[in-house]
Amino acid sequence: MSEQRQPVVATSNVGVLTQFVRTVRLVWRLLNDARVPLPPKLIIPTAIVYILSPVDLMPDVILGLGQLDDLGILALAVAMFIEFCPRALVEEHRRAIAAVAGLGAQPKEDVIEGSYREVKDDSK
Repeated sequence: MSEQRQPVVATSNVGVLTQFVRTVRLVWRLLNDARVPLPPKLIIPTAIVYILSPVDLMPDVILGLGQLDDLGILALAVAMFIEFCPRALVEEHRRAIAAVAGLGAQPKEDVIEGSYREVKDDSK
C-alpha cells in the first residue's frame, strides 16, 4: 500500500464520450495483451455472460430499471478489470492511446512562436 494508486478512470479535460472511447480502447488493448494474466481477463466475459443471461438482480419488468443492474455490472467489471491488470501495463497502454490521439505532445503554452532569417557572411 506504499504505492500511490491512481484512479481507474484518468482525469483530464475531455468529454464523457471521449473518455468512454478511450476506456473501451484500453480494455480492448489489455484483453489482447499476452502479458495480462488470465484471471483479470475473465472478468469482462463473465460480465457479458451475466448481461446476456435471463437471471437478473432486478427484473426487467419495469422498462429502464431492469437494465440499470446490467449497466452497473458492466461498469463495475470494466473498473475491476483495469484495476486488477498490472499497473505498468495499464499506464503503457494509456500512453500509447494518448500518443495515437495526439495527446502525447507538449501543451501549447510551452511553445514559443517565432521566425528566423538566414544571414550569409560574404566577408571571406
